[in-house]
Amino acid sequence: MGLFGQSYPTLRQVIVNTRTDKAFRGLLWGRRGPYLVLRKAELLKGRGETMPMDGEIAIDDAVTIASRSASV
Repeated sequence: MGLFGQSYPTLRQVIVNTRTDKAFRGLLWGRRGPYLVLRKAELLKGRGETMPMDGEIAIDDAVTIASRSASV
């Protein structure tokens, strides 16, 4: 925890697989309770297709987080 409350987020590019068979790729911005917060997120569809998501998304019940190298 930082001097003025929450510390700065750890910016990592991640892929999150959920229990509902959805996968998201984005910048891991933080964790709020049981939720992962992603920015610049994309919904990963089959055959390399992606759908960009607006704003931040909060994902509950994340099963797997695959980390990638930080490119920020």
